[in-house]
Amino acid sequence: MSTTIERGATVARAHRQDVGTAAVRRFVGGFYLVMGGINAGIVLGDPETYRTFADGSWSSFVTDAWREVVTAHPLAWILLLGAGEVTLGVLLLRGAHAARVGWVGVIVFHVLLMSFGVGFWLWSVPALAVLVPSARADWPALATPPAPRPRASGTSSPPLVSPGPSRSHLWTTVALVPAVLAASAYGLLADHAYRALPDATVLGARAQDACSIVVAVLLAVLAMRPASVRLELVRLGLLGYLAYSYLIYVSGVPMNRVFLVYVAIVALSGAGLVSGLVRMAASPPPSTASRRLRRGTGWMLVVTGVLFAGLWLSALLPFALGGARPDPEGVGGTPYPVFWLDLAIVLPLLVTIGALLLRGHRAGPALAVVALIKVVTLFTALWAGPVVALATGDDVHLGPDAGPSLLLLGLSGWLVERWLRSLAAPPLPSTLPLQEGPTP
Repeated sequence: MSTTIERGATVARAHRQDVGTAAVRRFVGGFYLVMGGINAGIVLGDPETYRTFADGSWSSFVTDAWREVVTAHPLAWILLLGAGEVTLGVLLLRGAHAARVGWVGVIVFHVLLMSFGVGFWLWSVPALAVLVPSARADWPALATPPAPRPRASGTSSPPLVSPGPSRSHLWTTVALVPAVLAASAYGLLADHAYRALPDATVLGARAQDACSIVVAVLLAVLAMRPASVRLELVRLGLLGYLAYSYLIYVSGVPMNRVFLVYVAIVALSGAGLVSGLVRMAASPPPSTASRRLRRGTGWMLVVTGVLFAGLWLSALLPFALGGARPDPEGVGGTPYPVFWLDLAIVLPLLVTIGALLLRGHRAGPALAVVALIKVVTLFTALWAGPVVALATGDDVHLGPDAGPSLLLLGLSGWLVERWLRSLAAPPLPSTLPLQEGPTP
């Protein structure tokens, strides 16, 4: 039996090592996804940003090639670089033989980066000290496609059809993250991104861009984590925030250079949200939430929907009956996009989810988590603008929804934590189970 135990311990150690190197690979892959999107957004905002990038190189060939080739058409070349970084990230996240190509690519990338000057050695040398050993340790495990995750005997499956995002959802996230980062970086850096908009609106849009960067990074992190019911619901809530936010950009911002990126973000986030909700509704996770939490959250969602509907109608109905024009308005007097998005889609959904909770429907708890996370992220972005204005001494402009939104932000954050605890799924084992052999 001792031989069997030693063999089992060896297998367990090997499994833990594989998990550790895979985690490093996923982190590096996510990092390259993020940096590819950010670099694309930076050059879209200001193509001259990287003009002096090679001035410190010790090689005249590198300096001359950069000045004569890359900076002659900086937009095309840096976008190509960003696409290359995203590709390396995808290869590393893909695993198996594709990840071997990804490891070689990121190591070569850092070696080439050292030719741009001694200053880049401060980053590349420590990075290579991590990348090279990690690639060597991960290399043998990449010879074959990843094996299915081991499951301990008697452990029940999580209640969703799949405990986390399916493979198609994973690649939706992989495409979505760099797109959001590129659009957000462009909005933060380009002077003409929000032309013809009031200063307060521009400040709010850029605060939302900053929040969208955080959301994109969170999505990248979730894509690298082991699947679970709670993480899947968080992911769906973040997708809801992106779909809503970029629908506003598509319909309420003057057309700019990244309009097609906005459209792609709406399509990807909307498709991921709808397909995820369909999967979840087909087999909703059980909840241990108390009747008090269910009814309290249900009434809060119903009241929120009715309250904000009344708030928007109080600005729109007088105009419809011949009164003054509503404030705010969209670009050039077009309808303010929040009005139609909330009245036609978001507020009816909030009331419906609240009603499902009050009626005790099985899908109510999971839908409530998604809705509450969307509320938290959206109102965080809404309040980021006034906070920045207050910190910089600029004028603070608050809309009629400022007070209710601040109250809902705090309440929703507390409720999200309570609901996620009530939806905990059985954990997957982190090591291979030891099997007993015959006793000698």
